[in-house]
Amino acid sequence: MSRIPEETLQQVLAATDIVDLIGRGVKLRRAGTNWVGLCPFHNEKSPSFNVRPSTNSYHCFGCGAGGNAFRFVMEHDGLTFMEAVKRLADAAGIRIQDEVWDANAEKEAKIRTLMIRAHQELAAWYHQLLMKSPVAEDARAYLKGRGITSAVAKNWMIGYAPPDAISLRQWAAKHKFGQDFLVNAGILAFSEERGDCYPRFRHRLMFPIRNDNGETIAFSGRMLDKDAKAAKYLNSPETPIFSKSKVLFGFDKAKRPISKAGQAIVCEGQIDTLMLHEAGFSNTVAGQGTAFTEHHAKALKRQADEIVLCYDSDNAGFKAAEKAFQILAPTGLIVKVAALPAGEDPDSLIRKQGPTAFGDLLKAARDFIDYQVEVVGTRRNMDEMRERVRFAEEMSINIQLLESPVARETAAQRVALRLGIPEDTMRKLIARTQPKAGKEKAVRPKNDHPGKKLLTSQDRNALLLCELALADAEVLHWLRSQPHDDVLHDLTGTELLALIWHGQFDPLDPVGINVFLTGLDPEEEAALTQILHQSSATGGGLASAKHALSALEISRMQMQKQRLQTQLKHPAISPEDAAEIQREIMALHKEIQLAQQQILKPPAS
Repeated sequence: MSRIPEETLQQVLAATDIVDLIGRGVKLRRAGTNWVGLCPFHNEKSPSFNVRPSTNSYHCFGCGAGGNAFRFVMEHDGLTFMEAVKRLADAAGIRIQDEVWDANAEKEAKIRTLMIRAHQELAAWYHQLLMKSPVAEDARAYLKGRGITSAVAKNWMIGYAPPDAISLRQWAAKHKFGQDFLVNAGILAFSEERGDCYPRFRHRLMFPIRNDNGETIAFSGRMLDKDAKAAKYLNSPETPIFSKSKVLFGFDKAKRPISKAGQAIVCEGQIDTLMLHEAGFSNTVAGQGTAFTEHHAKALKRQADEIVLCYDSDNAGFKAAEKAFQILAPTGLIVKVAALPAGEDPDSLIRKQGPTAFGDLLKAARDFIDYQVEVVGTRRNMDEMRERVRFAEEMSINIQLLESPVARETAAQRVALRLGIPEDTMRKLIARTQPKAGKEKAVRPKNDHPGKKLLTSQDRNALLLCELALADAEVLHWLRSQPHDDVLHDLTGTELLALIWHGQFDPLDPVGINVFLTGLDPEEEAALTQILHQSSATGGGLASAKHALSALEISRMQMQKQRLQTQLKHPAISPEDAAEIQREIMALHKEIQLAQQQILKPPAS
């Protein structure tokens, strides 16, 4: 390790504004003469990270991390002491003399520095080709068609990768970059089939990918040949300076606007990101063609309180938004969705309707849970209670990810109200999805048959009716003759009973029953097959069946009563509607009491 003169270190520290330095990666707010924020070195809900300009230092009262500007850069960016000193010295325009130090550290640092320089030089070369070379005509035509001006291309250093290998080799020779180095940097790729190297990016529009300090560390190339079979977008591979799970496109430009707004807009592509920036929405970032990661979430959490996801409105867009929500929500971030019109992306919407239209879209952004109910729920058949409860069960997985218990309870109430199910039912669904302390989410054992989960989700009286109906033709004929099947529509856990009740098979025809079973999905078939195999042992006949159906009807009325009680909590309910609902609740209460009195005694077996 080299020794830098103490006066040089003091000079670098004196020239470094520690609030400005740390504020690039941590959202800070003034607290008297100091600044506070959420610690970037451990997860916390309340800010215990303190930056003191008077001493040019920082300290976290939660985890104990602390030090000066050198220490922060070392810990936050994973640099060695010498690398941290050099970075801050370069930023301050202070020259320090290189000395001999640890050989391995020196080698690694030189490789990273050289790779960054190579990417910086290559980005400039690609950009010059785009702006001036005749071979980039297709790329310029594409940009013009997307409404991207030369000023925008210059601001983002968009470039063009030529189709041939000769140009790149000439560029590499000029800068004295060797072949092995370029392969390790991801600029060249090695072909095992041909036994040689070739440019990874050919005839592509090139978008530089930068780290938090604005240094180019990788590229994303868009294919320009519509007939080519290659991937539409191609990213640089993982290298010592680039990990796609740790980098958000545009974050170097968006950090301060995100911190100022307290909000980050997340979209899907580079063009959407840069066009939103140019339209005034400079708090926008995008992923690198990979799913959202915890590192992405932590980076945004340090700057923002709220995330607005702006993905395509199709099913794939929802799935991407849901995956992002599942990473972001546990950090305590508020996650909203700005639903784009069908067939539009942020870029096309702005080009057609202007920035104001996109701004209105952001203002109308809904909490992810509400978005899931209002948008995704419309694609489902919600006429029956069992389908609403099934959808609520799916939603409960996302609700339980919310960090705050208050947020979970509020979401449970909203979903119960919107789906028209009792709040208690919603809370039970959420509780069922929460992993037990010290355990991961349950994984189905390999030998667990596909019908077991469905069987355990069924109402016990509905299961009893299934067994009786499959064991006794008289019970099945009686069941099918019932004038109303309200319990099937309003109660969850009656899915298997509905299949038998409305089935067309003859209970006395084994072949007919098996044909009926083969027309079901594997889980339903497995569940009913198990019931069929155990139904011969079930006794009680018609009397037990009538008793079980009466019990189901009581459960139906109780659920209807709970649903009405939930409706009474709606803040916009009128006094007249509230009075009418109260009357319905009282009437149901009397019906339930009467029905319970009639089945107090179990039927004779």
